[in-house]
Amino acid sequence: MTKGGAALDKVLLSVGAFTLLGYVLLAIIRPSMAAKGLDATADMFMQSVPWIIVSMFAAGLLAQLFDPAVIAKWFGRDSGLIGIILGAILGLFGTGSRWAVYPLAAGLLAADASPGAVFAFMTSWQLVSLPRLPAEIPFLGMEFTIYRAIASVIVSVLGGIILNVFTRASH
Repeated sequence: MTKGGAALDKVLLSVGAFTLLGYVLLAIIRPSMAAKGLDATADMFMQSVPWIIVSMFAAGLLAQLFDPAVIAKWFGRDSGLIGIILGAILGLFGTGSRWAVYPLAAGLLAADASPGAVFAFMTSWQLVSLPRLPAEIPFLGMEFTIYRAIASVIVSVLGGIILNVFTRASH
């Protein structure tokens, strides 16, 4: 197991323990509220499971299709700002849920993409996603939607730059 994987396991165990403790305390103090929380959890779980399963299969397939040398060239640490911008552009075309982006991002990292490029990809996917913009325009207007999308891409690129600086300093 990698050093990062062990840290993630500790975080997962800690969050799990606090969540369990919260449910136990709530079950003692307000049992009906704890039951509603469990019902909401079951609903979210059932909505998420199909996405998680499909995403894992897609990520496994993509991991086999990614050529690490190509990923390193276009999105690796040596790609610099270009890799971050390409990551942000790639994220613009994303559709689907968060459950789809995490395995894909993990595949990019495993193929030696820079953390900044992956950050830019994930952030632009979550904040913009061009296929979802037409649904936003009727509610928020064309001008606001365009400005928000541009600002979101800028944020994803700046965040990618910052993340690369931090991760470079820690190595």
